[in-house]
Amino acid sequence: MQAHGAEVCIRGGKVEVLEGDWNPGRTVLLKFPSFEAARAFYDTPEYQKAKAAREGAAIMRMVCVEGV
Repeated sequence: MQAHGAEVCIRGGKVEVLEGDWNPGRTVLLKFPSFEAARAFYDTPEYQKAKAAREGAAIMRMVCVEGV
């Protein structure tokens, strides 16, 4: 992650859903220097290997959002 400029902003902690039916067990928020840097990280062989190892053991919901 560091090679792509990622910064961990949130890892775990208390979550309270105020609207909707989303019920996250754990939330992680990473900040990248750009949308493209986030995609480049996601597409690395290292991340894809970790993703494959996790399949069947955890439910992931991941989005990439361009913004602030």
